[in-house]
Amino acid sequence: MQKRLKRLLLLVIVLSSFAVSGCNQGGIEKPYKESHFLMDTLIEITAYGPQAEKGVKEAFGEFQRMYALADQYDSGSQIAKVNQAAGSSSVAVDADIFAMVEEACQFADKLEGTFDVSVGPLVELWGIGKKGEFVPSDTEITEILPLVNYKLIELDKANQTIYLPKKGMKLDLGGIAKGYAVDKAIAKLQAAGIKSALINAGGTVRVLGTRPDGKPWRIGVQDPRNPDGVIAKLALTGWDTMETSGDYQRFIMKDNVRYAHLFDPRTGKQPREMAAVTMIMNNASQGDIFSTALFVLGVERGLAVLKNFPGVEAIFVTLDGKVITTPGLAGKVE
Repeated sequence: MQKRLKRLLLLVIVLSSFAVSGCNQGGIEKPYKESHFLMDTLIEITAYGPQAEKGVKEAFGEFQRMYALADQYDSGSQIAKVNQAAGSSSVAVDADIFAMVEEACQFADKLEGTFDVSVGPLVELWGIGKKGEFVPSDTEITEILPLVNYKLIELDKANQTIYLPKKGMKLDLGGIAKGYAVDKAIAKLQAAGIKSALINAGGTVRVLGTRPDGKPWRIGVQDPRNPDGVIAKLALTGWDTMETSGDYQRFIMKDNVRYAHLFDPRTGKQPREMAAVTMIMNNASQGDIFSTALFVLGVERGLAVLKNFPGVEAIFVTLDGKVITTPGLAGKVE
């Protein structure tokens, strides 16, 4: 379990001299901090202010609520019911589930189909972390691919229903649900009057305001080949979210080849250019989408696509260890 948690802490909070767990010193407030293993990752929330405990507990309530709605492995969840009804009927869903699927489909068009929430059959076929060293054959992948196509998903906004027209189609919100839940959790903290907080949910970090001493939060990006190393550092000034997708989060090794949980939905296979992509932006659910898509697109195409999204920045780490940043991060990455 410890090794697993170590791999899950993909973004490292870089703190200066003040202690976040000690008594008030130098006028700095004592934080309230809580951590839980939810949504298949370790989530830690640190908040400051008189209502910090209340806000943090309500924020965790959002993670639990979202997990209950979006866990495709729970037969009673709404996503599981949508998948079970594939090819037969539409399913009415919660507003948050509808919003996630709708947003994912909208961005899929803008990101050349490299992010696709209908990837469920591929995720199930590969079963990374669940089937030992199993690697499917090209034939098995080819048979599954017709079920992976976000353009087939039918969304009825008026009735808030989702319909998957082909039997065997399956939604997998693993690439958006956690980031969406982070945004919902931040809203709970704000509603409690909290002005300084940080959520670290595995590969997703979102901050609220500045640190209690007025300085910006500084985040370190983990070296994808060294769990104790930091490959880059950045102060979140002008942004509030950092989101990482990497081939070191969940993977198997077979015949000295790494097979990660990130797939190109167009081919059904793992991309072979990137080790990690970190997004720097102002929206956690979209950060989830972008980091996954740019991991598939690679550096050259990823940089070209990002020109259409002003203010969205990225740090690319290639398989051979090169670190490449978008122009907007020039002079800002340590």
